[in-house]
Amino acid sequence: MKAYSKWSIIAIFFGLLSFGLNWIIEGYYEPIVLIGALFLLIGALFSIIAISKKEKGRIKYISLAFFFIILFLVSWYEPFQFIRIITWLKNIT
Repeated sequence: MKAYSKWSIIAIFFGLLSFGLNWIIEGYYEPIVLIGALFLLIGALFSIIAISKKEKGRIKYISLAFFFIILFLVSWYEPFQFIRIITWLKNIT
């Protein structure tokens, strides 16, 4: 397991942790969701880099699979999560 594979699984874990933290907290806190989405995206990007560099191990595939599974579960159980992020980003600019 090389560096990009390790960083991909770490980023996916932090993304999952931040989405879980937002679910535990009462109400809705936009920065936590945004940070979670960014960590998931960074984890998927590291996984794609690891696949393109042909690193050994299966972690790169597992983290990429978790990226899609987590996004599916978030959109299944809380479908307005991404709409809130987009609206929040639109209101910042």
